[in-house]
Amino acid sequence: MPAIPMLFSNKFNVLLLWKCLCLLVVLVGCNPPGEPVKCSTKDSNCTVTNSYGMFPDRAICRAGNVAYPTSEQELVSIVSAATKSKRKMKVVTHFSHSIPKLVCPDGQDGLLVSTKNLNRVLKTNTEAMTMTVESGVTLRQLITEAAKADFALPYAPYWWGLTIGGLLGTGAHGSSLWGKGSSVHDYVVEMRIVSPAKAEDGYAKVWVLNERDKDLDAAKVSLGVLGVISQVTFKLQPLFKRSITYVRKDDTDLGDEAVTFGKLHEFADIFWYPSQRKAIYRIDDRVPINVSGNGVYNFTPFRSTLSLVLALVRSSEETQESSGDAEGKCLNAKLMTSTLQSSAYGLTNNGYPVIGFHDRLQSSGTCLDSLEDSLITACPWDPRIKGEFFHQTTFSIGLSVVKSFIQDVQKLVSMDPKSLCGLELYNGILMRYVKASTAYLGKQEDAIDFDITYYRSKDPMAPRLYQDVLEEIEQMALFKYNALPHWGKNRNLLFDGVMKRYKNGGEFLKVKNKYDPWGLFSSEWTDQVLGLRNGVTILKEGCALEGLCVCSQDVHCAPSKGYLCKFGKIFSDARVCARVNTKT
Repeated sequence: MPAIPMLFSNKFNVLLLWKCLCLLVVLVGCNPPGEPVKCSTKDSNCTVTNSYGMFPDRAICRAGNVAYPTSEQELVSIVSAATKSKRKMKVVTHFSHSIPKLVCPDGQDGLLVSTKNLNRVLKTNTEAMTMTVESGVTLRQLITEAAKADFALPYAPYWWGLTIGGLLGTGAHGSSLWGKGSSVHDYVVEMRIVSPAKAEDGYAKVWVLNERDKDLDAAKVSLGVLGVISQVTFKLQPLFKRSITYVRKDDTDLGDEAVTFGKLHEFADIFWYPSQRKAIYRIDDRVPINVSGNGVYNFTPFRSTLSLVLALVRSSEETQESSGDAEGKCLNAKLMTSTLQSSAYGLTNNGYPVIGFHDRLQSSGTCLDSLEDSLITACPWDPRIKGEFFHQTTFSIGLSVVKSFIQDVQKLVSMDPKSLCGLELYNGILMRYVKASTAYLGKQEDAIDFDITYYRSKDPMAPRLYQDVLEEIEQMALFKYNALPHWGKNRNLLFDGVMKRYKNGGEFLKVKNKYDPWGLFSSEWTDQVLGLRNGVTILKEGCALEGLCVCSQDVHCAPSKGYLCKFGKIFSDARVCARVNTKT
């Protein structure tokens, strides 16, 4: 969940810039994102990317063709023809918001199946409180249409520019330990999937799964390797109101408070600013429908911004990185986070608590809204402009050990308080609550999801400020605390050997083989993640800088720029890229 970094180290100029930005995001429209699929001829000879314009390994993914079905019948015909010719396929969504290479078919002749035009709400059953939608419907559409019928999807990701098929495929979630938890897939009661089939079945089959089918636990989070989701039916709840208050505290007791806070408040989450030793607690609960209030949550970093401002901000951060200006980053981070706090992070706020209907508070993303304006404005991460370019490291750690993890991060910060200011330029670490799921590739226990966004260089061989600290946190989460990665985010390292951590991983692979025995919807990358081929790490010069490997020799860092492989500062099993003179 990125926020816009600061432009200058001078306090007056930064504050002035933020005052301008706060006006700009209200007054200007926004250029909508570009298409993830581009073809040199009509629907042929194509490339596909994500909404950030770059995969973790910087690879260019190619495909022979793209198809845009508008109905399940057309989808069946497309899958049938590709299966008959044993052609590799991958599903691509309207916005392609996942960071890993989930949309990349093997080779250059595969078929991309876009769900862009599978975008209809098909049925609302008011008696059963269910809604059936096509897989290309966006989260925003689902929330809006449900509210029109006085229903609500109880929990959802905070960014509404996701499709239903995409967010289910990656296990996307909001924040809650209550009820069934915050994962959207745990509110699915029926799903239709189109998969490859034998010749006698017409080369394609429509699977209809409901809560009585164990296969639904595989289909609810599938990474797209079972086939194409056609339709999904959700169990909804009566529309309700919420009350939100943000409270700022020192992070001294964060380890203890984090364990209990999510049990006290239904929609709790925490913004953690570790270098500032502060945490922002979101006290967020249901209130009676007759309580006065019509609040809206329009999260500030998801609003539109002038492209010129974004370019200046990016240039400033590049300068701070190249000059080693950690002090400047810390100053800017404090000003940025205080500005977000004073604006209530985008809540309409005439004082706390902010009260409003659930559909107006649960998700946002207004930078997607407006018509083309020649890229005068854009979402901050739009790759067509010089704007935000970042890594996202996102993982969940069980509540039983999360206190120790938080304390380990605090130990690292105490050794150099400036080391995580760079994260705070992107609004710190977002901590969301997730509950154990029946989905085979869902969460294995009640946990906290840590969402960490930080600067990425356009030069893959350029180390970041405090590269070693960020890598130690990542490796500590993975190897010491057995963290589970968010399937739609992360660098390659977090997926290495991950299937061993899912108790029903073997059952998932059985279902995969049942639905697609030829592996037509699989790729080298998904096979690696699922443990069917050698791991996802890539050993090459500078690979540790991009999270493609763990250091095992100095060439994996940038020795020409003074970085070598070192042991971690508090987690001795970590091997990180650090300056030669870094104390270990």
